[in-house]
Amino acid sequence: MTATTDRTAERRALESAAHRRGVNAVAWYFVVGTWYVGVWFWAIALAVGALILWIMHRNDDVSIEAVGGVAGSAKFFLFVMGIILPLMTIAVHVASGGTRRSYTHGLWIGAVVSGMTFGVASALVKWGELTLFRRAGWATEPELGQLYGDGSQVGLVILVEGIFCVVYYLAGMVVAAGFYGFGFLRGVLLVLASLVPVVVAEIFLRSGFFGHALARVVGLDGTPVWLAVLGGVVGVALAALLLRVVLRGVAIQPVEFAASASG
Repeated sequence: MTATTDRTAERRALESAAHRRGVNAVAWYFVVGTWYVGVWFWAIALAVGALILWIMHRNDDVSIEAVGGVAGSAKFFLFVMGIILPLMTIAVHVASGGTRRSYTHGLWIGAVVSGMTFGVASALVKWGELTLFRRAGWATEPELGQLYGDGSQVGLVILVEGIFCVVYYLAGMVVAAGFYGFGFLRGVLLVLASLVPVVVAEIFLRSGFFGHALARVVGLDGTPVWLAVLGGVVGVALAALLLRVVLRGVAIQPVEFAASASG
């Protein structure tokens, strides 16, 4: 009896260790891979922002919204990365001995870490933008309604932009898993499903692009900050749950290592 118990405990310990390795490998790959490309995204975004500012300054019509929109585009970049990276890794992860469970948990961690660090980057860009506009004597009042007033509210900007980035990243992963495992028609349906947590986050966090308009339509444009942030977290939870459900039903396509090597 003792020997059987010991073997069971040993097997569980090995499975737990393998699960942790799989989760860490996936999370590390997604965080590093996202920022490897993300450095170039931010370099290009800052260059585009500087070009927009230069053109507006020459025309004597400087708007902080036009420049700040560049930093707000980080969530769309992560949505695209959420589509690309899973298509490159899911089959290899399973073929290497990983499980859907470890892959899903790794994606969750990778999305949260990548999204929140992108939120920090967005907050720094918006703070730098606000500082520049104030020193130049340009108007800093935002033209679009949003949850935070301006870039001086660094903590709130990190929360809002970080949650946005996480939701959009997870939504992109749902799209990728849907088309990978279920084909075109059902994949399209999952695209629509992935928009649900995005819409929830947009309504509560009021991005300024279309989130504020949606919030006004449903009567949530006056939501207090704490409730708005909680609503954004609900959007993250919905996206994570949807990703888990989709990945559990995905048929993993086999990886032909020998064929790939010989080709």
